[in-house]
Amino acid sequence: MKTLKKYVNQPYPFYFKGKKLFQISVVIFSLSFFFNYVFEPFEVNEPELKFSYFWVSIIHSLSPFLALIPVSLFVSKNHKKVENWKLKYEFTFIAVLLLLTGIIQFLLRDLLYDNPENWSWFYLKEEIINTIYVGSILAFIIVSANLNIQFFKNSEKASTFNSKLKNSSASNSISEVFIETELKSENFKLNLQDFVFAKSQGNYVELYVVENSRTKPILKRLKLKDLEIILEPFNHIIRTHRSYLLNTDYIENVYGNAQGYKIQLKDCEDIVPVSRNYLEAFNSKMQS
Repeated sequence: MKTLKKYVNQPYPFYFKGKKLFQISVVIFSLSFFFNYVFEPFEVNEPELKFSYFWVSIIHSLSPFLALIPVSLFVSKNHKKVENWKLKYEFTFIAVLLLLTGIIQFLLRDLLYDNPENWSWFYLKEEIINTIYVGSILAFIIVSANLNIQFFKNSEKASTFNSKLKNSSASNSISEVFIETELKSENFKLNLQDFVFAKSQGNYVELYVVENSRTKPILKRLKLKDLEIILEPFNHIIRTHRSYLLNTDYIENVYGNAQGYKIQLKDCEDIVPVSRNYLEAFNSKMQS
């Protein structure tokens, strides 16, 4: 049970948005059409068809697309959930998608088949079961394979970064930077040599700085984006996540996973993530 829990709680990339969503939609449609038209996996009563089997397969293959788009748009609005997407969320997403696809397949029956029993509970159950049965097997194979591919790819890169970290030296940065907050009375000077990372807390930022060999959080009324702009001139300060900004001089170890990386920092117990949206920038920084 613990092994299963650990497995489904692994980070996993969220692909269902932007260009990736379009690409996935095309792949799902193509696979669905190929599977339906070439293999004819389920019994087809030719006299019932209102169109040729080719067009019936085309229309059936549009069902996953009709389910995928609204579900993806709904989920992608929750940015926090997407940034921290896990394997269990992926499987839940797919289960909902397959259920909706089965329902859509049922609703299309009257358009495709000349059968007085089209609206029966029997056909509703049949369409849902068939969709879940075939879709879940295919989804499990693809997701599991991709999980391993992404994990090993990012783990390999993380090992390379860790080797470089052993031979790197700290940046000779300006010791202090003046930071203006939304309240003038809370303006302060940030010593970059002691700055470890910053974490967004809504309209506030938690700044983690080293004090007496321990990392201490300081809460300031400041947006992370504004802090990022102020610290942009300093190459060793980088955004790794929607909610995190860190000092690369304090990176102790980089651990790869299917979604990106997890970073262990010196003098700090906190683990800082590198999300998919910031992978390219982080890779470029670490390889330079």
